[in-house]
Amino acid sequence: MIPWYLISVAFLGAMVQAVTGFGAPILMMAFFPHWMPYSESIALVHAIAMAGVVTLVVRYHASINWKVLWPLAIPSLLIGAIATLLSISLKSALMTRLLGMFLILTSLFFLFLQGRMTIQAKARNGVLAGLASGICNGLFGISAPPAALYLMNGLGQKEAYLATLQTFFLLSNVESMAMRSAYGAYQNLSWGLLLLGWAAILLGTLCGNLLFRHLSFSLLRPLVYIFVAIAGLWSVIAG
Repeated sequence: MIPWYLISVAFLGAMVQAVTGFGAPILMMAFFPHWMPYSESIALVHAIAMAGVVTLVVRYHASINWKVLWPLAIPSLLIGAIATLLSISLKSALMTRLLGMFLILTSLFFLFLQGRMTIQAKARNGVLAGLASGICNGLFGISAPPAALYLMNGLGQKEAYLATLQTFFLLSNVESMAMRSAYGAYQNLSWGLLLLGWAAILLGTLCGNLLFRHLSFSLLRPLVYIFVAIAGLWSVIAG
């Protein structure tokens, strides 16, 4: 039986990420832990998301700003490794509830505070954003919020923002996948699910790119984050 729920979530997440720079792992992590063990959820989300991330990195590689990226990426990778080991050792039910609270806070932030906060593009701020992103990625498989906020203000051009953010995701995902693979998270991986997820991600990325100039996401983004907040509340209650 084809898991249409997984395909739908991956497709919508990729579509949003192609336009805004992030969104796919947030949306997938809101639901995957209810369908499979927590650690396997993060492993599968990162493996699926790689298809969209690599596609965007290849497309916009000429616009990557390495000077802005490294102060963000290096501390994120260092602290992310520690956070990943911690998340592997904690119980699935606890991590699911913590994830739910994180999703609620993330949704509230992007719904009400994102446009009111600015972070100057200084190396010190990049390090702080990187530390926060590493912790979020290691524990919850989601590194976007702090990194996106920093890069959105640090890079003036849309292409540079998207390319640099996707490269950051690529580095974070590779590290997470390597560590989780070493601890057996991919031993029971269904290649059928992964291939379907890749197909959904690639199709969603393509649609997001095609609709970028014609479709306003000013309404879609709030609806997505309200949906994520509800899923987070569900995670807190149901565990």
